Amino acid sequence: MQSKQQSFPSLDFEKEVERAKWFKSDLEKGGWNQRYKVPGEFDSWSNTFPQEEVPIKTLFMFEALPLTAEKFAEMVHPSNMDIRIKWDNAFQDLETLEVAPDEGRIVYTRAALSCPLTDRTLVLYVSPPKEVDWFGKKAFAMFVKNATHPSKPKEPISLIRATNGGNFYIAVPDENEPDIKCNVFGLTNNNYNGWLPNTGIEWLVGGKASKVFYKLRQNIVKGYDQHFKK
Repeated sequence: MQSKQQSFPSLDFEKEVERAKWFKSDLEKGGWNQRYKVPGEFDSWSNTFPQEEVPIKTLFMFEALPLTAEKFAEMVHPSNMDIRIKWDNAFQDLETLEVAPDEGRIVYTRAALSCPLTDRTLVLYVSPPKEVDWFGKKAFAMFVKNATHPSKPKEPISLIRATNGGNFYIAVPDENEPDIKCNVFGLTNNNYNGWLPNTGIEWLVGGKASKVFYKLRQNIVKGYDQHFKK
């Protein structure tokens, strides 16, 4: 049911795919800073774009996930929130607030960060997953936008609301074992607000964000084994 007060972020799917491709190409050109890496499982990089509203960007790669690209999209999308809350502890207090006309979701979550940062909450719009062309390969894409919702006004002083700059997940079937494995290229970028400036702290934000998403990768593997694998 849609709230009479709710408006949904605008999202041009084709433009978002082109934006994701731009980040992939820019990473390949070099100039990004290496962040957390687990050989054969996870890699990540960060960079700062001072002209952007959310300047610090962290790209990541889930490598050799033992599930199909389509299954990844099914697991992560909040249309399956009742199951996701059983396996995901990288993002906590997950809650679907509203279903959008396009079957996207407005969601609330808390990102569990480590010292010296405190946890941040977010209200996000998550697009429905769609099949896209990814440099000549079939892939499944999901895009995330910053959102608001009347049920989640400004946080109490003990919590800080982060501002999202537009995330994405691009799940691509593995070249050698497409029926059982995939790789996921993604972007996370948030202004953490509170006492933190938006620039000059790439080393801190890039390091913390990459470890949150590595934890998500590990949760996906366990969640798949426990709830989806036949």
